[in-house]
Amino acid sequence: MKGWRATVVALSALSLVACTAQVQGVPDAQVVRPSLTPTVDQLPKPGQCTDTGLEVLDCKTEHEAEVTEVGSVELGAEYPSDRDLRRAVLPACRAALTAYLGSADHDATRLQAHAFWPSRDGWAKGDRWRVCTVVELKPDGSRVRRKTGAKDLLKAAGFATVQLCAVASPGEAKDAGITACDQPHKAEAVPGVLTLGNPQDPAPSLDQVNAKASEHCAKAVTNYVGAPREDVFASWRAFGSQAWSEGHTTAVCYAEATRPFTGRLWGLGANPLPA
Repeated sequence: MKGWRATVVALSALSLVACTAQVQGVPDAQVVRPSLTPTVDQLPKPGQCTDTGLEVLDCKTEHEAEVTEVGSVELGAEYPSDRDLRRAVLPACRAALTAYLGSADHDATRLQAHAFWPSRDGWAKGDRWRVCTVVELKPDGSRVRRKTGAKDLLKAAGFATVQLCAVASPGEAKDAGITACDQPHKAEAVPGVLTLGNPQDPAPSLDQVNAKASEHCAKAVTNYVGAPREDVFASWRAFGSQAWSEGHTTAVCYAEATRPFTGRLWGLGANPLPA
């Protein structure tokens, strides 16, 4: 799609040219299988905090993950493949993440759903649990060691603290290059993540994504910036077909500028683009 862009000059779909990038593979929702499977009564509870494993930590101290939901896996007696487990677990964990954070806009942030499930030995013993957690990632992909909880973070005014910003065009670059939003960047993910369907549905084509995202993202970007501008336009990214079956059924809208800048586009209105 190189060379295409959606210019935010009006809210009518007729004035927009679609621009999207489809992200291959699974960009988030890492699955972790502990080597020593705990029993159900040893699992952490929703709202409790952990690190890379399932040991409970005080959420007021540094921690990497926070439990959003504990549930079960409905699959057969034989230990499933990783793909089948991911399809069974991750859509539920992403739904739990939405409920826990208070908004479906987590795909526009560095907050991601991670999941645990039993080892092969635990499965043979009859364990069928799943533990869903939320983690915050740094721009380099490593985990942030938080000292505060994430519960209802996106329902409050926390979006800007975990927002995705990109150094390259989200609609053109295969890797848009996530960066901290206080560093020079070209695009900012905006509230208003678009749901494209259900994981059980066939994954949409790029043309279908563009048809749904063009007007939606133009409105979202105009609302975010505060005014239509010639130097800021809408672009968007969707996940690949494999990720679709694992619950990644959204398109993320970005406010993209015609040049890199330092600052924020949020509420910029008609003011000059930051230097």
